[in-house]
Amino acid sequence: MTKGRALKMSAGAKVPAARFLRVWLVVAVSCLAWPAFCGGERAYIDITRPNFEKLPIAIPDFKWQNRREKDLGREMVGTLRKDIEISGFFRQVDPALFPGDAETIGVTEKEVRFDRWKKIDVEFLIRALYEVKGGSLRLEARLFDVVNGKRILGKVFEGRAGDGRAMIHRFVDEVLLTLTGKRGIFETKIAFVQVEGNVKEIHVVDFDGENPVPITRDGSISLSPAWSPDGARMAYVSYLEGSPKIFVLDLLKGSRRLLSGYKGLNIAPAWRPGASELAATLSRKGNPDIYLLTDSGSVRRRLAGSWAIEVSPSWSPDGRRLAYVSGESGSPQIYVLEVEGGEERRITFEGEYNTSPAWSPGGDWIAYSGLTGGSHEIFLIRPDGTDKRRVTRGGGSNESPTWSPDGRMLAFSSTRGGRSAVWITNLDGTESRRLTKMAGSQRLPDWSPYFTDR
Repeated sequence: MTKGRALKMSAGAKVPAARFLRVWLVVAVSCLAWPAFCGGERAYIDITRPNFEKLPIAIPDFKWQNRREKDLGREMVGTLRKDIEISGFFRQVDPALFPGDAETIGVTEKEVRFDRWKKIDVEFLIRALYEVKGGSLRLEARLFDVVNGKRILGKVFEGRAGDGRAMIHRFVDEVLLTLTGKRGIFETKIAFVQVEGNVKEIHVVDFDGENPVPITRDGSISLSPAWSPDGARMAYVSYLEGSPKIFVLDLLKGSRRLLSGYKGLNIAPAWRPGASELAATLSRKGNPDIYLLTDSGSVRRRLAGSWAIEVSPSWSPDGRRLAYVSGESGSPQIYVLEVEGGEERRITFEGEYNTSPAWSPGGDWIAYSGLTGGSHEIFLIRPDGTDKRRVTRGGGSNESPTWSPDGRMLAFSSTRGGRSAVWITNLDGTESRRLTKMAGSQRLPDWSPYFTDR
């Protein structure tokens, strides 16, 4: 059995108390026999075809092996249905049409009456049963292809009784891997800045808005959370010692260290993919320019600089190019730098205030925030400056876009509901939903990568 992975903050001189913070879990998983699909070896459906339509899926209530913890079963099936909806690939069939209740519907391939499900136009069926013993939970979950009358995925999860949501997230990731050939985002996290009064702290929340967890408790101003490529560390800006400095949290060891505390500004950290380096804006020589730092804080060289301010670096997935904001044209605009050759080019020319570039995981898009019609909106543009597309439309100010690791969604901060909160949307602006529903306001989100300890 694989042990759960925990996030913690240590008790240092600046941290009030030690606290272990569980933000993601690796549960014990085994495959039920179906070797062709258990490992997600090939895509079962093609979601890229132009005429793709959402797949009708049925998700009955879970079956229990004893009658304890019925509320747990309801919570797990609720999480499963929400995850399936968020995935965007499925249309859930109305449970009122199901042929039977949770206790009579089969859970094995021999028991499932595929003919009955076909009559209500179901193509895929998920069945699960669970058992609680003491403080332990065992969950069996299966995905059936109703059209072809066979099981295509089976998983067994074992863990604590409180790990039900994490088990469901893992299972839906496996469902998407099996059906589409691409891993889901259901075990990822989103970091953001929680603002209450004059205090700004870094928090982390599940991709679906559940389990908000404070990462800093400095009682000061903490900004610009930036996940490391493996998700094990987080860089951020803190005013705890007066001027803005960049610190790094080791999310597993619970330690914090100063990365960059040069005279002047130390802001906007961005980890370089595939290297132990970061880009950050420093004003160590007077003007705020973007520098390349080692992960120990040493300056390698200046990357981008002019008479104006250079800020908001964002790396391409291969680490060879850098998108950033410069005011050298007279207003904030997006530029792209070839890191090794030093060539730079401006890619935004429409609008007088374009900021917060975020390079997509596939490298084919850069998302950014642009001022239009008196409010900030989220746009997409190709790295060469072509094919500009608008994502959000009206409804407050929309800023600071960040990509899901599969490249299918964007998170951003928006005031469309009043105070600033973190929202999520598809790339075409559809199916937007509010992620954070906390007191105060939430800003500057940063979506985690896939964690590497699965």
